[in-house]
Amino acid sequence: MSIALASLALTTTLVANLPLVVRIYDAVGVSPRTLEQAHTSAALALAAAGIRPIWRPCHAAGCISRPKAHELEIRIVNATGLSQRGSLGFATVDVVHHVGTLATVYIDRVDELAIQTGVERGALLGRAIAHEIGHLILGSTNHASFGLMRATWTAQELRRSLPLDWMFSAWESEEMRRRLSEEASDFSHQDTKIAMRQWPSLGSVIH
Repeated sequence: MSIALASLALTTTLVANLPLVVRIYDAVGVSPRTLEQAHTSAALALAAAGIRPIWRPCHAAGCISRPKAHELEIRIVNATGLSQRGSLGFATVDVVHHVGTLATVYIDRVDELAIQTGVERGALLGRAIAHEIGHLILGSTNHASFGLMRATWTAQELRRSLPLDWMFSAWESEEMRRRLSEEASDFSHQDTKIAMRQWPSLGSVIH
């Protein structure tokens, strides 16, 4: 690890204090090593925003309950013919209440992009997971013009791997901390009809 990355890792470890349980549903059998790399990659981005992810594999018993406050779900699946073309994943966001708990990442497209750009599969998977977590916590489908929450990741950006390209902005970080610090939201929505939409979240353009 370079001195710069080591310093960043130390700094983010010190500021990450808001716990967030992330349930991981792996439908394709990603290797433990790749998952560990993904957890490390995503945790680095989240820690810089002041958030400490607690990874929970959900092939285990006890993950059938509805997510509680400070809990999110990430599905790792292969893309299908119905999947948005060119997208690495999507977040399901309640467009009325601006909240979300479920996002999906397409591992086959992550693999393809990793091979084409020469980046580590696990690191790229982790960045995609962190991006979708950002959408869920922010309760928004909007993208930024720079940083981790931009809509398109080019091959050049992936290869140069500048830390600022893979971090949340100061505003995004503050807003995510604010949302996680607020009183737990009521997810029951009994007798309430909620408009849920699946938004293609992350596209990839190879140059």
